[in-house]
Amino acid sequence: MKYLNPNNTIIIALIIATSFFSCKEKNDVINTGGDIVLTDTTYTKTPDAPVVRKVLVEEFTGASCTNCPDARQLLKAISDANPGRIVVMELHTNSHPKGEYVKSIHKFDLRAKDESDIFKTIFHNYFPLGIPAASIDRTINGGELLTGMGKWPSAINDRINTPSPVKLTLNNSYNTATASGIIKVNVSYTQAVTPKNYISIAIIEDNIVDAQEFLDRIDTFYNFQHVFRKSFTPASGTEILSTIATKEPGRVYEGSFKYTIDPAWKPENCRIVVWVHNNDANTKEVLQAEEIHVKNP
Repeated sequence: MKYLNPNNTIIIALIIATSFFSCKEKNDVINTGGDIVLTDTTYTKTPDAPVVRKVLVEEFTGASCTNCPDARQLLKAISDANPGRIVVMELHTNSHPKGEYVKSIHKFDLRAKDESDIFKTIFHNYFPLGIPAASIDRTINGGELLTGMGKWPSAINDRINTPSPVKLTLNNSYNTATASGIIKVNVSYTQAVTPKNYISIAIIEDNIVDAQEFLDRIDTFYNFQHVFRKSFTPASGTEILSTIATKEPGRVYEGSFKYTIDPAWKPENCRIVVWVHNNDANTKEVLQAEEIHVKNP
C-alpha cells in the first residue's frame, strides 16, 4: 500500500543571494560535554533551502511479542512506499515481559540497557497499550508519545508532509583494526528554531537471525532488522548551541563524535543513527534524523 508520494512533499525555495558569504565564528566553540565529543563549533552561512524530513520511528518490540512481526511488516511497507524517508530503530524492551527473548531456544538477548534509559527519560516508563508501540518523531498522537500500530500510517504521513527546519548531514570513518569510528555531524538550520536542541547518536544492527514468536508458531530463523544496540549519547541527548537562544536560518553546528563497535556486533550490518531534537517540558519533537552505514555495503 502506498501511503503518499514523497515527491509531492519536497519544498523548493530560492537560496538567498550569494553575496552573503559564510562567516566562520572561530571563537564560538560549543562545549557539549561527554567523552565521545571530539570537536564542535558553530558558524553562520547563507541559509540552505528547506529540506524534506526523514521521520524517526522508535518501535518498542520483542521476540516474545506475537503481534510484533505484523508491526514490523507495516513499517516495512511504509518505508518501501517512501524510500529514504523513514529511519526505524527497533528497541527490544526490558520494560515489558513480551520484550524478552524466546526462552530455551534463543541465541541472543536483543534487549539493551540503553533502551531502558530512553524509555524512562523520554517516555516516562509508560506503555499506554503494551507492545508493539512506537513513537513517531516523538510527537503527540492521541494524547500519547507512544501509540499502537493503528495510528502509525497517518502519523508518519503527517510528519513526512511537514518540512524540517534542519538539514542534517553525516560523514563517517571507521577503523577496522580498532573497531572504532568517528561520525562527523553537520546541522544546518533552514528556519528559526527557539527550543533547546540536542543531538542523539545510536547504533542499530541488521540481519540478526534468532527465534521470534508468532500467534501460531515460533520462527527459529527470523531475521531481525534495525535492532537498537547502544546509545553513544545520554538518553536525553547532548545539548548543542546552548548559548544561542534562537538558532537563526543559516546557523550551522558541526561536531565530531567517536564510537566503538562491540565485538558481538557485525560492523558490516551496523548503521549509525543521528537525530536532532528538542527535550524540555513542552516538546520532545525530533526535528530531523539521518543514518549512515558503519562500513560501506
